[in-house]
Amino acid sequence: MSTPAVGDSAGVVLVSGEYPALAEVLAKWGFTPVETLFDFRLPGPVAYHPDMQACVMGREIFVLRDSPLKAKLAGYGLSVRETEKQPQKRYPGDVLCNGFVWGPWLVANPRTLDLGILEAARALGLGMLRVRQGYAGCSVARVDGNAAITADLGMAKCLERAGFRVLRIRPGFISLPGYDTGFIGGCCAKLAPDMLAVSGRLDSHPDGKRMKGFVESCGVSVWEMTDMALTDVGGILRLV
Repeated sequence: MSTPAVGDSAGVVLVSGEYPALAEVLAKWGFTPVETLFDFRLPGPVAYHPDMQACVMGREIFVLRDSPLKAKLAGYGLSVRETEKQPQKRYPGDVLCNGFVWGPWLVANPRTLDLGILEAARALGLGMLRVRQGYAGCSVARVDGNAAITADLGMAKCLERAGFRVLRIRPGFISLPGYDTGFIGGCCAKLAPDMLAVSGRLDSHPDGKRMKGFVESCGVSVWEMTDMALTDVGGILRLV
């Protein structure tokens, strides 16, 4: 497997501890991977997922209350805060961290995102892009500052109304053991301005060629991390 020229852009990233191969690839690429631990308070299939355990808000990282990630990330000199609520096994108590910052926006369902994260977003002066999808962070693959990929019709319409360019793909065809399907956002990680990392092979999805073409049309290269089929691994969060 070739190595992307990430140069000075490499940094600390949060990756699922369920798939050690991902951390190995990231380390070879020059990143410092921090692996999540199984959080028994979350549903089993997503209990390792970074996008269920953490939310990056500017220079701060929110983690679930009483999560061992707090001490782990603080050990890298990162500023870490906890959610106000404890996570729960059932939706919507499992998606406290499932939103994301995109330019001047916080994209999330404000009814399900933790209040502490919402208040931090307001303090940063971020606008609220309200969506109905509680799994907002999972369901969208951000390609650049203006373009994204999603199979979620509601998310697509919301993003398009806000002026974003969206590639709509067919739902399904993404592995997430324990569930019928996973989300495209959970397969992808924007690790550098010109780099989109993907958990597995794009050609395992019927819209793989369309996705590759769309990403490359934005001046971004696709880097497939493994030879497995596209798998929702909870994304990979760039922390610094």
